[in-house]
Amino acid sequence: MQGVSFPAEWSTALAELIGALGSPRFPAALRRVLALCCSFDSLVVTRYDGGAPPQALFHDLDDVQAAITVAFYATGPYLLDPFYKACRTRQEPGAYRLRDLAPDAFFRSEYYRNFYRKIRIGDEIGVLIPDGAERWLVLSLARRLRRPVFTPEDNAALAAAFPLIRAAVLQQWGAEGTVEAVAAEVIDDRLVGFGADVLSPREAEVVQLILRGHSTPTAADVLGISPGTVKVHRRHAYAKLGIASQSELFSMATRFLMTQEA
Repeated sequence: MQGVSFPAEWSTALAELIGALGSPRFPAALRRVLALCCSFDSLVVTRYDGGAPPQALFHDLDDVQAAITVAFYATGPYLLDPFYKACRTRQEPGAYRLRDLAPDAFFRSEYYRNFYRKIRIGDEIGVLIPDGAERWLVLSLARRLRRPVFTPEDNAALAAAFPLIRAAVLQQWGAEGTVEAVAAEVIDDRLVGFGADVLSPREAEVVQLILRGHSTPTAADVLGISPGTVKVHRRHAYAKLGIASQSELFSMATRFLMTQEA
């Protein structure tokens, strides 16, 4: 169209994005497009499918950060994530700053203090893309602690590019797209010693299963014991650890993971 022009970097980035569709080059090309909208330190692409645990499709984190931000997150902390809640309540698709979705109490919550800040994130923008009735794809752009928070202008730039981002992401990772699954063995290895100094072997097994997302019935099946016995071991383990809830267990395990060497 006459009189309309685009910066050279946009033309290059969009050409790369289109050319990378369906290939392993796509995440890097997508990251370059997003970076033209606003600066960020890390990108995680997550699929939420109904009430099932989330599945990470892509991240650019190191092993230690991935173990906490991706694998450990999927074992339960995601249930308190404002972006997950937004998907479950059918939020209007688009780009949202964390502070625009989270309730005022979020920044005083246990999840924020003991999980969110522990993963060294200072602020976050989520790009929410529906992929069916119950399935959502979320692009999480994060800035580290002590970095400036995302501005309304940052959000507006992502919102302007949203139709393009949505089309490309659905083509790559939608219901018929390819999946780059994130292995959970890193977090498994790092959690082995959690609570070993105070828990009995059976109590430690129960705690490990809870941290890996097992319910009381499935933990009982794995261990070959009754659900009632699992509850007894869980209660004793919580007492020894000085906690009273599963959310406190996640918080304590997060702190433990943060002390582990790479």
